Amino acid sequence: MKEIELSNIEAFSKIYNSNVNNKNIEKKIKQYGLDKVCIQQKIIDENPPSFNLELEETKRYNQKDSLRCWAFSGINVIKRNMANNLNMDIMQFELSDNFIAFFHRLEKANTTYEKILTSKTTDLNKIVKKNILKNPVEEVGNWQTFVGIVKKYGLVPMTVMPITIEGESATKVTNLFSETVRNNAISLLEFKKQNKSIKELRKIKLGMLADNYEFLSKVYGEPVKNFNYDYIDKNGNNISLTNITPNQFAKQFLSIDIDNFIFISNVPKKNRKYGEKLKNPTSININKMKYVEFLHLSIKELKDLSIKQLKNHIPVMVGIYIRKFSDKKSGVLDTRLYDYENLVKYKSLNKEAGMLVGDIELHHWMTITGVQIEEGVPQRWKVEDSYGDKEKINGYYIINDNYFDKYVFTVIINKKYLSKKQLELYNQKGIIEES
Repeated sequence: MKEIELSNIEAFSKIYNSNVNNKNIEKKIKQYGLDKVCIQQKIIDENPPSFNLELEETKRYNQKDSLRCWAFSGINVIKRNMANNLNMDIMQFELSDNFIAFFHRLEKANTTYEKILTSKTTDLNKIVKKNILKNPVEEVGNWQTFVGIVKKYGLVPMTVMPITIEGESATKVTNLFSETVRNNAISLLEFKKQNKSIKELRKIKLGMLADNYEFLSKVYGEPVKNFNYDYIDKNGNNISLTNITPNQFAKQFLSIDIDNFIFISNVPKKNRKYGEKLKNPTSININKMKYVEFLHLSIKELKDLSIKQLKNHIPVMVGIYIRKFSDKKSGVLDTRLYDYENLVKYKSLNKEAGMLVGDIELHHWMTITGVQIEEGVPQRWKVEDSYGDKEKINGYYIINDNYFDKYVFTVIINKKYLSKKQLELYNQKGIIEES
């Protein structure tokens, strides 16, 4: 049989109706929706919001539709350290994501232009095939992006550069800015065809970047070169920081060496071994930034290293997939949360197969701030999200350990928590991955 025939449909219907429960389930799903019918309360009850290793609560950020989860998660890693060095109540301290996003967009524009200038071809069709212009300035980043921006441009408090209306939603700015950058890239190709020198081309590029700076300044606000910051410390003293630059602010009050944090990943693929150091060339999105390098370890090692870091009062940035088996009302993420398998004949892929066929991927960054450990084994994890405090449990998820196994891909860990063997493996040259 090559095509579905009407007789097949009749046979399918007979099989379906031979089970009286099917029509009852159909009726309930039509009335209440799939998740309300399939959710299992007993699984929610097994994941209470209690943790025996837990960092102090902080004010929740709300990224809305900005797509800046990577920036907020990076901020969540460092904000306790900075608040402590400022001697400031952590609930009163916020850092500006808008400042980070501004320079992220500008840097990505420059990266696109540089790819054009250093390309061996001036053929637009070949440039398109290389995907250089596919997503030139999308709001996508990771820990390495965050570190690159902070080390180069510094940090500012939220009050100094608050989020703007256009900063709350990435779509419009991305569409307009992408078209502008693509237009400029095409112009650079035309100038290359005129055999202009690289010095002349980079001078033209600077003019384009000046226009890009103007665009971003008008929609996000122009970044400050220096600022004043007034706050009340934990002792009730009025503190004033005067005429401080973003770089001075970061250098003075961020005592964590963010360069020492590395990607520890569990991304199983055929013929990939634990202990390999890998490099992903497609993850480069800021000019001169080296490949994202990560150490591929077992999921147990990811958990053990996360716990080590939490015990030293440092949150763990985590790259995860959260589009399945999640309930925003209870905040629970658990692979058993919905009984899809029995009620609608759902069939689950394992982690390796899911990654291979594109069913699951790292699409969101959050921050681990707690864990429940029983007899040395983690049971559930407290993970701070960046969508405010109205959903989940005051804005954080409770991730069951089984969810960690399947849907966590990467944790960002300070190298000092690695074992001697793990550190030796990380210091090896590494293998460049295709994707």
